[in-house]
Amino acid sequence: MADARLTINGLEELRAALKALPPELVREAGVVVHAQAEAAAQEMRVAYPVHTGNLRNHVQVQLFGDAVSATARVRNTAKHAYMFESGTGPRHWKAGKNTGRMPAGRVFIPIAMQRRRIMLAALIDLVERFGLHVSGAAV
Repeated sequence: MADARLTINGLEELRAALKALPPELVREAGVVVHAQAEAAAQEMRVAYPVHTGNLRNHVQVQLFGDAVSATARVRNTAKHAYMFESGTGPRHWKAGKNTGRMPAGRVFIPIAMQRRRIMLAALIDLVERFGLHVSGAAV
């Protein structure tokens, strides 16, 4: 592909462009997407506190893919995962006990955002290796 150009103005444009690429490129992109999802999940498991292991044990990765796309979903299905990530306001018990607020854990979201940036940079590198020029604000 000599002098091919691909202008990306955002994440949706990157996704659409990747879906229109040759099958071997889509396969390689799938490897990147799935590897970054697995890496994110592993980092999250390590970063969560060990108290009971519940947060660590409920990090799940779902991988999807077909001939034209690859997708991954990283989730924490622990019932208190959102509360841990976001924190709480002051907590008051009926008996008058005050346990204060729980600060935000900030594990899942920062790792997911960092891994997404790494994934996007790797996908841009991939399409550029195949001869395309990528410009714009995809990351």
